[in-house]
Amino acid sequence: MNIPVPGIRSRKHFSYLFRVLPLCLCLILTSLSSPSRTFRSSAQIPPAQSSQGTTVRDLTSTLVALNTRYQLADLSERDELRENIRQVAAARQQKLAAMMENNPAEVLRVALPQSIRTGMPEEVRRYLEQEVRLEGELEILYEDSRQGSRLLYYLTAAGKKLSLHFVSPPSTRLQTGDRVRINGVQVGEALALDSGNNVTSVSSVVRVNTNTFGEHKVLVILVNFQDKQTQPFTVESARNVIFGTTSNFFREASYGQTWLTGDVYGWFTIPVSYTTCDTTAIANYAKQAAAAAGANLSAYNHYVYAFPSNTCSWTGHGTVGGNPSEVWINDWFELGIVGHELGHNFGLYHSRSMDCGSAVIGGNCTTDEYGDTLDIMGDADVAHFNLFQKERLGWVNYGSSPPITTVTSSGSYWVDAYEQTGSTAKGLKILKSTDPATGKKTWYYIEHRSASGFDSFLSGNSNVLNGVVVHTGSEASGQEIYLLDLTPATASWYDPALVAGQSFSDSAAGVTITTVSADSTGAMVNVSFAPQPCTRANPTLTLSPSQSQWVTAGTTVSYTITVRNNDSSGCASSSFNLQANVPSGWAATFAAPSLILSPGGSASTTLQVTSPAWATDGFYNLGVTAANSSVAAYTATSSVTYVIVSSLGVTVSSESPSYTRNQTASVTASVRAGGSPVSGASVAFTMTRSDGAVVTSTASTGANGTAVFRYSFNRKRDPTGTYQVRAVASVNGLSGSGQTSFVVK
Repeated sequence: MNIPVPGIRSRKHFSYLFRVLPLCLCLILTSLSSPSRTFRSSAQIPPAQSSQGTTVRDLTSTLVALNTRYQLADLSERDELRENIRQVAAARQQKLAAMMENNPAEVLRVALPQSIRTGMPEEVRRYLEQEVRLEGELEILYEDSRQGSRLLYYLTAAGKKLSLHFVSPPSTRLQTGDRVRINGVQVGEALALDSGNNVTSVSSVVRVNTNTFGEHKVLVILVNFQDKQTQPFTVESARNVIFGTTSNFFREASYGQTWLTGDVYGWFTIPVSYTTCDTTAIANYAKQAAAAAGANLSAYNHYVYAFPSNTCSWTGHGTVGGNPSEVWINDWFELGIVGHELGHNFGLYHSRSMDCGSAVIGGNCTTDEYGDTLDIMGDADVAHFNLFQKERLGWVNYGSSPPITTVTSSGSYWVDAYEQTGSTAKGLKILKSTDPATGKKTWYYIEHRSASGFDSFLSGNSNVLNGVVVHTGSEASGQEIYLLDLTPATASWYDPALVAGQSFSDSAAGVTITTVSADSTGAMVNVSFAPQPCTRANPTLTLSPSQSQWVTAGTTVSYTITVRNNDSSGCASSSFNLQANVPSGWAATFAAPSLILSPGGSASTTLQVTSPAWATDGFYNLGVTAANSSVAAYTATSSVTYVIVSSLGVTVSSESPSYTRNQTASVTASVRAGGSPVSGASVAFTMTRSDGAVVTSTASTGANGTAVFRYSFNRKRDPTGTYQVRAVASVNGLSGSGQTSFVVK
C-alpha cells in the first residue's frame, strides 16, 4: 500500500530509495535449546577448519573440558593438549566473530568468565573474548540505499575503531561525537553489548533542540577516483543545490530559524579506486585536497563528500549528529538526498509508517522504514519534517519557536497551517500510552498540511488538504515515529489524513479525534476523552542475574524474579502465577509461587534451582513463565543459562626437586574448577616417606586457589630417598587429587 505521492522521487535513478520493505533494526535473538551439552573427554579435537558443523556452545564446552585436562596433565602431555586447546579456541573465535552482527545475544551467552579465561594457557588467551570497559568517542552512521538502510555504531578508543553490536538498541539520545563509557564482550574488533544501557554518556555533543538553529556552515568537497575521473554534476550545480534549494528548505521548515552557508571545493582526483567502498579514505583524501586548496576545515559544522557512482551500494551515508558531522553522496546531488542526510546530521532518524491492515492501529501491523510519504526523512523528495521530528529539532514547542498544544481535556482545538510562520500552534499532542516499565510516553501528533512552499506537491491532494495528518511518536526513541493511515480501507498512502467530518477512536487510550473543518489556513480538531477502560497486557518478567552461571553439578543457584503488571489503570489487581521450566530431575522452588499486583505495580521473589549431582557438564536453559491467573493468555517468559563444570583439577608441585635433612620441604596444591581458582577448598596432604611411613596434614585454599604443606626434616627420624606427596581437595561435594615427588639426600 505504498503508492507514490505525485512529485516524489523525480529522479529515475533514485525512484526506489524510500520505497522499500522495512528493514528491522532490532538485533536478532535466538532461542536456547533445553538439552544439555556433554563435554568431550578426549584431547583429540579436530582442527579448526573441520569444525564448521560444530556449534559455538559445543566448542565452548570442549574448550573448558580440554583446559581442565591440561591443568591435570603432566609435562609430557601438556604440549599436545596445548595445541588442541589452541585449535578449538581459534575455531570458536571465528564462530563468535561471524555471529556478532546478527546474534550478539549468543556471543554474550557463551562468553567465558574471566576466572576461566585466566586459567587457560597463555598462548590460547589471544583467541578468547574479553570483558571490556572502554571510554571513547561514539560514531553513529546511517547507510541509505535502494534496498533499505543500516544503522551502524562504532567506538574509537585508545586509537582503535571497534564496531558495536547491541542485543537491544541504545538510547537515541546518543549521537556521533559523544564521549561514552561502554561495558561489553570483545571479539576481535567487535563488541557485543547486552543492551543500550551498557553505554553511559561521559560528555555529549550539543543536543537537538539547541544545535539546530541559525547559520550552519557546510563544506562540500567534490572528488572523483584515480580510475574514474568523471564529474556527474558541476560545481555551480552543487552550490545551487546545497546553498540554494537545500538551505531554503531548512529555512522554511524551521520557520526562518535555520539556514546553510559555506563553500564548494573540487573537483579533486583522489588516490582511491571506484571499485572500493572506503568512506574513511574518501573523507581523509577529500579533506586533504580541500585544505591544500585553501579550505579552513575548522570553520565548518558539516562536511559533505560527493563523488561519481562507485561500488558503494548506498546512495547517501551520514552520521547521526556529530560536530563536525559528515555526509557521503554517491552520484546524485539533489535536495531529496542531501536534505535527508543533513537531517541525520541534525540528529534525526527515519520517518516511518505503520500499516495495520483494515485498522488504523492494532496488534497486527507492519512498519516501513521510509514509509512516511509526507516527510523528507521518509519517502518524500520534497516535504517538511513531520511534527515529531520538528519537535526533536526544537523548531516547534521550544523557546520562541511556534508551539504545540498538549491536549489533556475534551474540547475543540485550532491547528495552524503547518508550513506558515507564526505564533499559533502548529499541532496537537495527545497522550496515547505510557510504558509501565520506563514511564516513557507515546503521543499522537496532529498536524495540518497545506499546498505551499516545499509542500506544494500536495496541490490537488484533497485528502491531505481537507484533513489532519496523524503520527505516533515515543519519548523513548527517535526511531519510534509512524505515519498512520486514517483511510485503511484504501490501498494507498496518498490519502493518509483524517478528513473533515471523520473521527478516529483509540479505546485503549480512551480518546476520540474528530476533524471538524480544514482549509488553507488551518484545521479545527475536536478531542474527547472517555473513562479509562481496562486493557490487559502481557506482564514484564526479568531474571537476575541474567548472565550465565558457571557452577558444579548439584549446586543451588538463587535467582531474583521480578514481575510487573502492565494492565491499564482501569483494570483491577491480578495474580500472576510463576512456573519454572528446568531439565528433568532438577529442582526449582519459588519463595512465592504467585504475586498479586495492581496495574503498574511490580514485585519480586526468589527462585532456587538445583541441578542433580549426576548432571553432565554443559549448557542448560532455565525458563520462567509468569501468567495472569485472571486472563491466562497474558503471559511473559524469560530465560537464563546454567552452566555445569564438574571437574576439580588439583596440581601439586614441590618448591625444590630435592632437599637435605636439615631443610624444610614446601609443597603447593593448586585447586581449579573449569580452569578458575577455587578458594575455601579443603586439601588433605599425605606424604609417604621412602620407608613407607605416612605423614598427614590439612589446609584450605586461599583466594588464589592454593594451599601449602610444609615439613621440616629430622636426620634421626627421616630417611633419605624418594618421598611422595598426594593432595586431595574437596569443596561443595566435589573432589580432585594430584601428586608430586622429591628426593631427600
